[in-house]
Amino acid sequence: MKTGILTIIVLLTFLSSIGQETKKPDTIYANEKMNLALFFPTNIRQGIVGANNFVFSYNRERAQPLGLLKATKGKESNLLVVTTDGKVYSYIIKYADSLKEMNRFVFFSESIGHEHQRESLVIRDTIKLDSSLVVHKQYSKAFLEKSSKAILKRPERKNIIKRKEGMSLAIKNMVYFEDLVFMQFEIKNESGIDFDIDYLKVALAIGNEKRRASYQSVPLKPQYVHEMPKTIKHGQTSRFVYVITKFTLGDNEKLELRLKELKGNRELVLRRKL
Repeated sequence: MKTGILTIIVLLTFLSSIGQETKKPDTIYANEKMNLALFFPTNIRQGIVGANNFVFSYNRERAQPLGLLKATKGKESNLLVVTTDGKVYSYIIKYADSLKEMNRFVFFSESIGHEHQRESLVIRDTIKLDSSLVVHKQYSKAFLEKSSKAILKRPERKNIIKRKEGMSLAIKNMVYFEDLVFMQFEIKNESGIDFDIDYLKVALAIGNEKRRASYQSVPLKPQYVHEMPKTIKHGQTSRFVYVITKFTLGDNEKLELRLKELKGNRELVLRRKL
């Protein structure tokens, strides 16, 4: 019970911090006679109601997009839902004797923000984002370019690194914005030999690569690449950005990076749980 109260306090604090960015919540009606089925665009990670005359149930063991809302007579309250992609949804909930709808499909546009909203706002402020440039899941090249430049100017917040034979590959920043992840990489060459890049691949890895029967790799193809060099000369350090569709890591998954040399045998593999 104490954990639940603490969670509500944390989430309410979060909402108040982004209050000026949120929309006025819609109202949803429920009663004790029928289940109101809410189908979210992505799987539900957490759902909280503000009063005990409402119950919001969802699959806590295996994430699913379906949630069920029921209510008994009493005062109105609120429903807060966080999905596995970090989207936050907020609604006013009221009791009604009869329901006009028993099924409601929730759209991405109903989200009031992202759990990493503070990161997103920094990008918006830095590039003075014009909302007309952005369409859901389709972003203009100009927007991606300006955002990537903004990422490269920010202080580095990570140092996940792999070193081998004088070469190093590192993740220096990961910033979430809507359905995207901006990943800042750094490659440093102190090997004494120039390194021509064949590719840098990003994937989700499951299992042990040495045990091929249990190993799986799911590629994460970048939507946009900013300032990635073709060659890293000896003594040179290069930083660049990949823009990837937002992903989440499962309990047994790791992020995997593979940097391969063109016409050479050198390869760096960074595999890490973030």
